[in-house]
Amino acid sequence: MRPAQSPPLARHWLLLALLLALLNLLAGLFGGLLRLGSLHADLGDPGAQALLGHGAFMMAGFFASLISLERAVALRRGLWVPLGSGAAGLLAALGLWPWAAGLWVLTALGLCGLYLWAARYRALSLPLAVEASAALALLWAALEFALGAATQARWGWSLFLVLTIVGERRELMRLRPLPSWAARAFLIAWGLLAGVALLMGPLPELAARLGWAVLGLLALWLLRFDLARLQWRMPGWAGHTAICLLLGYVWLLAAAAAGLAGQGQAGGVAWHLLWLGFVFAMVFGHAPLMLPALAGLRPRHSRWALLPLGLMGASLLLRSLAALAGLPAWLALAGTGHALALLLFGLIMAWLLRPA
Repeated sequence: MRPAQSPPLARHWLLLALLLALLNLLAGLFGGLLRLGSLHADLGDPGAQALLGHGAFMMAGFFASLISLERAVALRRGLWVPLGSGAAGLLAALGLWPWAAGLWVLTALGLCGLYLWAARYRALSLPLAVEASAALALLWAALEFALGAATQARWGWSLFLVLTIVGERRELMRLRPLPSWAARAFLIAWGLLAGVALLMGPLPELAARLGWAVLGLLALWLLRFDLARLQWRMPGWAGHTAICLLLGYVWLLAAAAAGLAGQGQAGGVAWHLLWLGFVFAMVFGHAPLMLPALAGLRPRHSRWALLPLGLMGASLLLRSLAALAGLPAWLALAGTGHALALLLFGLIMAWLLRPA
């Protein structure tokens, strides 16, 4: 039986969850800048040491909080999941990593529970199943991170982000029927990504090559079939989002090519093409559409909102060249460019929230 409609979540708790996610973003950003040499600090200081785990802040603290917050708002329940995920990042910043890791496992289980509730009381569909598999990937990542398996955690977090994004885009593609072979190809790619998770333990090198290959095929599939290819000339935020999406798919293809070329090691070029290129293009594209739902804020449209996308792309190209050429000074400059792109995006969004 379908449950009664729950009341909207309290706005002050929504804003707190959003604030915790942003604090994790800042922690991850500062940690990344320390690693690249863009910022200098005493690395013997416990606080600086904690921030060096910037990947966990970004993936488990920021992105997992943001995505679970969106789900909690849509389902009007489960707000403890993004609140707990964001709070775990604060524990990590204090150096309490075991407690943070345990809380990230618990909140990943909570996100899985939200999808189970949606499947039971809303409607079970292919896009929902894909997004639920993303939550399982987040749980896998949290468990592996708690056990100290960095490679598996990195892949788990990446599959969580990719499958969440792909599931959302597949939902929108129901507006235009796909060729039967394209629908089957999507299912095959989804199944192969599950194979990556299963093979990562016994055959990590084979699993990684398979993972990068499937991500490349997904990028081509999205470039060919996503509705964004029909919408990038549209006015307003619809056109803005489409441009960000298409560029993001190009970054995903570049990440796959770099991974297959041997740049998928820890800290390698491929991972940052995936996270800073693909994932942040999705953030820049969807943030103006998510703000009304998450915080009740409606920014007016401006083409200036594309400027951070260009700055992030330019700094990411510089970072890739610097990493391949072994130029640490350029890496530090690229890191500064990443930070400026994120800061600029926040400032532009704040400016667009003001009355015209």
